[in-house]
Amino acid sequence: MSMFTGDSLDPILARLGRRLRLRDGWRLAQRTLWPALAVAVLVQIVARFWPVENAIWWTLAPLLLWLPAVAMWTLARPLSPSQIARRVDVELHLKERLSTAWTLTHVDSSTAHAHHFDPDLLTRQQDDALAAAHSVDPARDFPLTWLTGPLRIAGVLVVAVLALALLPNPMDQILAERAAIARAAQEAAERVEELAEEVEASTELTPEDREELARQLAELAEELRANRGDQEEALADFAALEEQLRNRLDADFAAQQAALEALAAQLEALAAANAQAEPTDAAEALEALAEALDSLDEAALEALARELSQLAGEAAAAGNAELAQALASLAQAAQAGDASAAQSAAQSAAEAMESAQSDADAQAVLARTLDSLQSGRQVMAQAGGNQSAAAASAPSNQPGQNPGDTPGNGSGNNPGNNQGNSAGSGGGTNASTLPPNTGSGRADAPRGDAPNSTEEQMADQVYVPWERRGDTDGEFIVPGQQTGQGETQVRETEQPLPGSAAAPLVPYQDVFGTYIDAANQALEREAIPAGMEEYVRGYFSQLEP
Repeated sequence: MSMFTGDSLDPILARLGRRLRLRDGWRLAQRTLWPALAVAVLVQIVARFWPVENAIWWTLAPLLLWLPAVAMWTLARPLSPSQIARRVDVELHLKERLSTAWTLTHVDSSTAHAHHFDPDLLTRQQDDALAAAHSVDPARDFPLTWLTGPLRIAGVLVVAVLALALLPNPMDQILAERAAIARAAQEAAERVEELAEEVEASTELTPEDREELARQLAELAEELRANRGDQEEALADFAALEEQLRNRLDADFAAQQAALEALAAQLEALAAANAQAEPTDAAEALEALAEALDSLDEAALEALARELSQLAGEAAAAGNAELAQALASLAQAAQAGDASAAQSAAQSAAEAMESAQSDADAQAVLARTLDSLQSGRQVMAQAGGNQSAAAASAPSNQPGQNPGDTPGNGSGNNPGNNQGNSAGSGGGTNASTLPPNTGSGRADAPRGDAPNSTEEQMADQVYVPWERRGDTDGEFIVPGQQTGQGETQVRETEQPLPGSAAAPLVPYQDVFGTYIDAANQALEREAIPAGMEEYVRGYFSQLEP
């Protein structure tokens, strides 16, 4: 009679199988640790030649993948009872006791009968196998040993990984710059979105232009938010929109705005002088002038017509043909004393002024937007401490500014002046350029072949256009305050022929105050973009006498 039941071998084999899987997993972990560490070392080496974001996580990734893979293989690896029995027999030299017993107890009765096994022999074989199985101690007979060879390699690789991770990495600075650029791009995107909201709330632009500009700003904000540290890409995005705005911006809009404001101020002054009114804008001034025609005498009408004709010429010079035509018609109506025609011309002039002012306001919105984008581009260029990019993104030329010009260094020809070697006949000047800046705090003398005495004399005098004189005879009046420091020169000449040099000269210090005051007033009225204010102030500071 057997002392063991026939099916008691299965739980023993299951317990031994768990131990075998654990030992197999332990050995596999030791054999495969060094390849995972080798990949980690490779990541660290690559991170020293190329900027790799989150290099520490990429270094740990092979190990984080290796450990679960080993655990899953250990737990999920199939190991049948017959395989367990054969492995235990082989490793413990049991002479196939367990594998034979398991095989004989799990065959069909018909198969056993076919082999004519003696039942008593089968019972004794199973008892012997069970006795051998119960004598096996899994922890003692299947120990978790250390594999010195793979572990030595792994140890060397661990030291290499730690050394590479702790030593300074030259790519860290690049990564820090990229992170700073990415943060700057996010902040710039927020500012651009705020700028887009301001554009949508503005009333100066037409609905179509407002919608288009807001759409372009929204696209720029989206591109900046998607930027992950590419400074060149961010600067290119800014530059692309700036170029589109610059193409839509009139190069002379600042001058046109200043001319409109000057015309409006002069119209208000005319209305105050001739109509005894105090208008608040140009439209009221024009209406007051038209209504005052019936109360003016012939001399006053002629003077008013002359003033209006001069304003029409200034409007034409500013490029506003419609306003110039309306002011010319108003001047003709004033000359004829026709109140009805004056009312119609005044209305046309008011509409032209309103249209021109609307266009100037729209241009001002574009200029402010362009200035804001240029400021954002400068901030982006300075992000991350990239000096080369900051230099490359220096403010581009503003509308109306010639490349290469610097404040205080005039390069354009002065209208009415002809180039020559000496002062020409008729009291004119032959200086063809404005005095160049030398950094001495005052304007230099014009350069030429004339003697030094002539240069010094001309350096203290400047050209005043004919239309700025008070009358049409040989005398002229320069607006400003008389300081008593200059000299007044009166030259009696005939009216010069077309193209001849006959431009009058006045003491330089007599007119500088007037022009600097006009420039300061223009700056206060925001007729000049914010980005150009320092250039204008610097220009006039260099021209101080």
